[in-house]
Amino acid sequence: MTDARPRPDRPRAQPLDLLPAAFAVVAGAVVMIAYSVGQWRAMQVPSWDLAIFSELAKAYSRLEAPIVPIKGEGYNLLGDHFHPMLVLLGLVWRLFPSPLALLVLQDLLLAVSAWPLTRLATHLLGRLAATALGLFYVLSWGLQGAVAAQFHEIAFAVPLLAWAAVAFAERRWRSCALWLAPLVLVKEDLGLTVLMAGLAIALRGRQGDPQQPSRRGPAWWRRLDTVRLGLVVAAFGLGAFLLTVLVLLPALSPSGAWEYGLSGGGGNTSLVARLLSSEVKLQTLVMLVCTAGLIGLFSPWMALVLPTLAWRFLSSNEFYWGWQNWHYNAVLIPIALGALLDVVARLRARADAAPAAHSPSAPAPEASPPEAHRAPSGWSAVPMWARWAVGLGVVVPLVTGLATAPDLPLWDLRRPGYGAAPARAQAAARVMDTIPDGATVETDLGLLAYLVPEHTVYWVGTADVDADYVVVDAHSSAWGGNPPTDAASWATARSRTGATYELVLDTDGYQVARRISSDSA
Repeated sequence: MTDARPRPDRPRAQPLDLLPAAFAVVAGAVVMIAYSVGQWRAMQVPSWDLAIFSELAKAYSRLEAPIVPIKGEGYNLLGDHFHPMLVLLGLVWRLFPSPLALLVLQDLLLAVSAWPLTRLATHLLGRLAATALGLFYVLSWGLQGAVAAQFHEIAFAVPLLAWAAVAFAERRWRSCALWLAPLVLVKEDLGLTVLMAGLAIALRGRQGDPQQPSRRGPAWWRRLDTVRLGLVVAAFGLGAFLLTVLVLLPALSPSGAWEYGLSGGGGNTSLVARLLSSEVKLQTLVMLVCTAGLIGLFSPWMALVLPTLAWRFLSSNEFYWGWQNWHYNAVLIPIALGALLDVVARLRARADAAPAAHSPSAPAPEASPPEAHRAPSGWSAVPMWARWAVGLGVVVPLVTGLATAPDLPLWDLRRPGYGAAPARAQAAARVMDTIPDGATVETDLGLLAYLVPEHTVYWVGTADVDADYVVVDAHSSAWGGNPPTDAASWATARSRTGATYELVLDTDGYQVARRISSDSA
């Protein structure tokens, strides 16, 4: 039986219809890159992630396994999180061997994810509303947190989720499935996100949205209806998750186990209580609901946020719960806005179908061109309550974005002197000039990423070797306010091989100690 409801296929785009999406992408890229370059020049180091992924990129550029000494001697980073898609960073590092290149790449990936969502918004809501939503999205709280936290593998997941969300809203189920599939190569928990997406597709099939015939792919792929396609996607996501966390990660991890299984700390507290036990968690939920414009909760696509929220909120690590910082929220943003646009698309489809459904002389849907399904009066065919709902869906995220802007990282761009070189920049340069290329270095967070391109770098918290040089930054947060007073004495005292070190540089809070002997040599 043919579904009488039209698919929301887009008419041929007019040149002006491309402007909102182009503007959102360019504006987002410019702002985010400006922030990242300023952060790099100012030597702001929020964590060790950038250095870790830089060492991974350097290894891949040499066609080597992603061994990352910062995590430990011989540590294969594929045993930490499963992210084989990051092999693409090897090409980036080959062309631009600098951690700054990873920051710019992340900014571009986040910015380009605004393209499909803004294009769909343009078709559904017009250029003005689409421009506003595109800017809200590309400068949203989740993406800002990722930019400020510096590079993380989720940068590759965001555009995949954005294109998948648009395919879902447009009922292009096979395209949606194909955009979802690579997510399992980005991070292990995203297999559960794919599971939820498959169930959402299957639900739409049960609701009467058929899969259109396909002339490409193997016979079994062409024969899949919407429900079966959704179940295949769900099974693929669940299977990939189980294979990764039960087999691949334990095999590659130095500990022989998945490092990020849910930790305890819940005691006898119920599951619901653990999920909603903190005001911070509730704030994150409120921000997410507002990003979906409230109406997005009526889309099955919104269920894709559940796995990410579950592992974060069930964890005893309070750092995972918040909405203002870090990369944990980035994957939620394209899901939430995609859910909003999915609801709008379904309401628009009702408007487009209204003339054909009510006109006795209307031709059969399968025999008429797409233009015949479009109501001449557009949204006027939609009930008033639905128009108010769409208006609410557009206004709520925009108001949320404006109200929270001063609390988010990119607001720092307004600060005079943002991105200026710090007072200790010359001292940092002297430190790096002191250490010869190719040497092994043990250090704290301050210069960790900056030393990666030309050296093999270890972190003071995980190093179990005697490096050629030890660099101590007295201002680094790694020391908890109690840095060593003499880097040479500190390095000598903790040597595992009886090595001795001498101080070769002490300037403006930086100390450099060089290994001069080892009892095991």
